[in-house]
Amino acid sequence: MRNVIISIAVGAAVFALFFFSGLLRLGESVVPGVLALMVAYFVLARRTFKRVEGVFNDATKFLHAMPPKLDLAISEMEKAYSFSSHQFGVRSQIDSQVGMLRFAKQDFNGAMPVLQRSLTFGHWMGGAMLGVIHYKKKNHDEMRKTFEIVTKRAKKQSLPWNLYAYLLCQIGERDKAQQVLTEALKKTDDDEKVQTSLLALQNGKKIKMKVYKDQWYQFHLERPPAKMMQSPIGGRVSAKERRGRW
Repeated sequence: MRNVIISIAVGAAVFALFFFSGLLRLGESVVPGVLALMVAYFVLARRTFKRVEGVFNDATKFLHAMPPKLDLAISEMEKAYSFSSHQFGVRSQIDSQVGMLRFAKQDFNGAMPVLQRSLTFGHWMGGAMLGVIHYKKKNHDEMRKTFEIVTKRAKKQSLPWNLYAYLLCQIGERDKAQQVLTEALKKTDDDEKVQTSLLALQNGKKIKMKVYKDQWYQFHLERPPAKMMQSPIGGRVSAKERRGRW
């Protein structure tokens, strides 16, 4: 990555300045060289992420429009890919945001490869959406693998745990869902929503995801209330899609 190369060059230059000028001995010259490398990398990385943040802010204007202009927001965010060669982690952040927007407009096939690339380092919400796509495509093994990653990265959040358990119930794995929620209680410090879901399963009832409101409806797994039907996140979905079919 460009920032790393430049930082190494700065560190090497500072080392050479002190060593070859005779100001410091070999071992002593390493210290200012390493410090210069670290400072240069911090400054360059901060500048890169600030530029990416600026692009995201421009894209947000399209999201705040009435109605939201998702296609324009995606196009704007994709401009930030030009910074991906500068800094580690930038591409994953962009992929995560772009993938979530594609998912929001129900372009699941378009969102899938982008979210897959961002799974390791992107936002956990994007990973959860990827898991839902695998569920919709009946790739249940991939769904499980994805949520195992998501719940490790967002272990303190109750939503991914409950969502994973909900999807397991949808494919007839209620016992596995209970195991997931039992583990979730330990990770989330006995979160109330997790407790409620586990109790429901133990009593032979269904997990109620509506407590998450907008966050739940953005997964396109259940029809939102009428007042939300115009929202791209809680948009209209067919009965087939609500059952997890294509």
